[in-house]
Amino acid sequence: MTWLDRARAAANARLERLPGKLGDAARKANELLGRPLADAAELEDRRAFAVGRGGVAVTAAPGPARREQAPVIVYYMDKQTREVAKLTDVLEAHGIAFTATNIQEDPAAQYAVKRDSRGIRLPVVFIAGDCLGGREQLVNAAASGELTKKVFG
Repeated sequence: MTWLDRARAAANARLERLPGKLGDAARKANELLGRPLADAAELEDRRAFAVGRGGVAVTAAPGPARREQAPVIVYYMDKQTREVAKLTDVLEAHGIAFTATNIQEDPAAQYAVKRDSRGIRLPVVFIAGDCLGGREQLVNAAASGELTKKVFG
């Protein structure tokens, strides 16, 4: 098992322990991204499946380069749907897949988002668990190219 697989398995273990709607949203994002975080047994099965007869790795035919993306989540409350549309328009314009999560009915998620966003007013954008910020920060990051770097590496 490579160091990357060990890191992915450890991250999956932490992901599975996340409580409430925040945990549900994170697990859903992991599923939508093709389960990049998985337990060690699943990662070993994937590696074994990729190896064909004679120990030769099976590869797909060359095609357009596929860019892996970090999970992007937009957290908001009911009264902010107009502002969310502005954020999601920016993300869609840059070809970024995202999950919009309403945390209106989840006080624990509201607390966690407020804490992790350093008090930035909702709606906020999180990329790979780190708060990018609200609309102003998103537009500035998109204009400077920072958004693409953070999302696609």
